[in-house]
Amino acid sequence: MTRQWFESYFSEDYFRADRHEDTDLEVEGISLLLGPPKETTLLDLGCGYGRHSVKLAELGYRMVGYDLSPILLRHAVGVNPSVGWIRGDVRSLPFRNTFDGIISMFNAFGYFEDETENYIVLQEVEAVLRPGGRMIIQLVNRDFLVREFVREEIRREDGLLVLEERNFDVVSSRVLTVTTVMEGTEQRRYESSIRVYTLSELDMLMAAAGLKIREVYGGLDQRPFDWDTNQLVIIAEKP
Repeated sequence: MTRQWFESYFSEDYFRADRHEDTDLEVEGISLLLGPPKETTLLDLGCGYGRHSVKLAELGYRMVGYDLSPILLRHAVGVNPSVGWIRGDVRSLPFRNTFDGIISMFNAFGYFEDETENYIVLQEVEAVLRPGGRMIIQLVNRDFLVREFVREEIRREDGLLVLEERNFDVVSSRVLTVTTVMEGTEQRRYESSIRVYTLSELDMLMAAAGLKIREVYGGLDQRPFDWDTNQLVIIAEKP
């Protein structure tokens, strides 16, 4: 069976090159959207190395982090082993009616080439939320991305030189990225392919999965959403 891009993309190189100076502000925004921790149980879907889960756990939320990458999960466990870190496929979640809330941060939705499989993820979200439970999903704003598309980016992180070359497929609405990581004389190459959605597309997908969009923002700080915001943040509820 052919390996899918995300099975190799989230590597040690990804961990070393991934930097987010705004994580504290994002966590603050998440907590404001969710309300006080109390006994709230949250699932961080596509948690990566746990940059949100760890800080939300420190605030008092009962966290479970779920991801496919053993490399990123190993780093997450090293930071806070008390969080419930689980490795698995988002198309088949081992829970039912378990969580008060789910977060999906940093464009962690739309990985699958087959649109049916992306829809299955939303069906699984609906199945694992308790009635009244909410999902916060943070995505790129497709309207902004199309108008302000950046084809190349070069940066240095942790002794690595990282070159990202991007294309946008207007038919499939996918961002196709080739990432070349250079370390000394070595070069390593990774590819990714992520579906990006309009708000109306997500509204239809979520409604079909049994989720109701309650709020829409242009960022986790609750700024208004329009085509000039680079983010699309949706709060969807299981009735």
